[in-house]
Amino acid sequence: MNVEAAAISLAIYIVALIISLYFVLKRISEYGGLRVLIRRLLTVESKRVKKFIVDYLLQGRFFRWGGEPIVEGIFRGIAIYSYLLIMVLALLYEVLSLVGSVTPYANVMLQIILYIGLVALVSGIVILIEMRPKKRGRSWLLEMGLRDLLYISLIPILGVMAILSYIYNYFIYITLPFSSAILLLTSFTRFWYNISSALNILLGVERHPGRLTTPFKLSELSESDIENIRIGIGSFKDLDIPSLINLDSCANCGLCDSVCPAYAVGRPLSPRQVVLTLRKGARQYSDKQVVDLLSDDVFWACTTCGACVEVCPMGVDHVPFIIDVRRWLVYNSRLDSKKMALISNIAQSGNSIGLPNYGRHEWIRKLGIPTVGDVKDYDYLLWVGCMGSFDERAKNVIRSFIEILKEAGVKIAVLGDQELCCGDPLRRIGEESRFQDMAMKNIQLLKSLGVKRIVTICPHGYNTFKNEYRDIDPGFDIEVLHHTQLLAKLVEEGRIKPRMRIEEPVTLHDSCYIARINRITDEPRRIIRISSREYREARKSGFRTFCCGAGGANYWYDVPERKRISVERVEELVSTGSKVIVAECPFCIAMLEDALRNLGLDKSIRVRDLSEVLRGGQS
Repeated sequence: MNVEAAAISLAIYIVALIISLYFVLKRISEYGGLRVLIRRLLTVESKRVKKFIVDYLLQGRFFRWGGEPIVEGIFRGIAIYSYLLIMVLALLYEVLSLVGSVTPYANVMLQIILYIGLVALVSGIVILIEMRPKKRGRSWLLEMGLRDLLYISLIPILGVMAILSYIYNYFIYITLPFSSAILLLTSFTRFWYNISSALNILLGVERHPGRLTTPFKLSELSESDIENIRIGIGSFKDLDIPSLINLDSCANCGLCDSVCPAYAVGRPLSPRQVVLTLRKGARQYSDKQVVDLLSDDVFWACTTCGACVEVCPMGVDHVPFIIDVRRWLVYNSRLDSKKMALISNIAQSGNSIGLPNYGRHEWIRKLGIPTVGDVKDYDYLLWVGCMGSFDERAKNVIRSFIEILKEAGVKIAVLGDQELCCGDPLRRIGEESRFQDMAMKNIQLLKSLGVKRIVTICPHGYNTFKNEYRDIDPGFDIEVLHHTQLLAKLVEEGRIKPRMRIEEPVTLHDSCYIARINRITDEPRRIIRISSREYREARKSGFRTFCCGAGGANYWYDVPERKRISVERVEELVSTGSKVIVAECPFCIAMLEDALRNLGLDKSIRVRDLSEVLRGGQS
């Protein structure tokens, strides 16, 4: 009887397995087919394989952010591996039954299956609870769909069957074919991400979070190329195979929404919905435009802070998709007056503020700082930036920074009227051609002047020089420092000391482009701790920081929102009980001070740059 039951069970399992493989191959055909994937997999570098082992097999991708993703990662991993172990052990048990060798090992194997079944039952129930509807009154069926709900219910049910197999041996012959149902459903549910996310890790495009894609090289385009070039993502058919693999990796868990500053304040952007809509549109609406299903403001609402990309355990890269749609919007002139004014200001005046560039550094010359053309002996070129050159509040930061550098004996020079915008707002708003044109002008100028090292107070300029200019010109090899790094270096070398300690509690607002995107987190804290009596860490800090709302060119235009992102951020910083908020970016300072004024707290709470903190908190 056991032999017959095992034979029937194995036959059903094998048939189900063959059917499952057929549908898996059918899905894989969307990625170019099995042969193409195998060829690509054979060329995968060893570092990718290591990343696959750590992030995928060991579930390390869930541990990067901390908090909720860790719990989810642990139980997802336990559930998947317990399912696989039950299936393998049940298969082994039945094979041994067929050859008549199961008897000596039967009790031991069934006992192991029992314990693993208990683990599968508990972890499966935890996952069901974690994936419960977030909105009160919404049913599980409406929230997840029948197939997805059935899929995640199978693991705890399989756990029950594994437990029953120990009590009633006959259940083992049901357990094996039942386990194949999970494989069978994989191709038809969101849980396809278990396969696509593995491919994404092994074959996906690796991108530094501060480096946007370069769709073309302006310097290499002929006139005919310019006429025929495709700009950005307009229709769903513009999505290529790597993009589709990346989109399919989404688990629809909502972690991206939970950390998105735009989503938090009621802007029309949901990173999750962007991914799900693009994924659905690529298969069902290939002839439609993306903006037929998602409004323009969805894409303008993004601050490019990178929190969604950072938290996603599946490696979904949301930001390039959003920027590519922006590129299409810009190319098709779907811009309001404020966005058009920003592009026009940079094109005509050479700066994002829109003021005449002539004499932009005259006030710095009066501080005794020469231009590069007047002096050969200097340690760093100070890239002042648009805000540092024209905004009165940012000028105070530059003055404090220059004073510190003089005290430390660091020689600096500026470009004067030759300094232009770094191009970050152009690239983030989607005006790729003008960005590249601006970048080439800056690179040519810096090379012609023999500049070796740059320091800047602007995180956006820092990121653009450090991570993006080499894509435009691989020969760009200038060392780039953010002033946070240089200040920390000077403190460590004993060349500067705080003028006086700040007595009130101090907290730090980490800039997204410094802390999260470029991983500079220790340097500002070292400066603050020697400059203040009491430092209080904000809950959202370090690479988990919360955006001020200015990034992605959002500083220059408005998007519908329930409240300002800067207000949301300030409310959290104020909740620490701190009286001084330290920032490391002129845009952050402007946004945070504006939020304090809106909340009526500008008289009792101050915002200070790191250089001002070293000067005793004076602006």
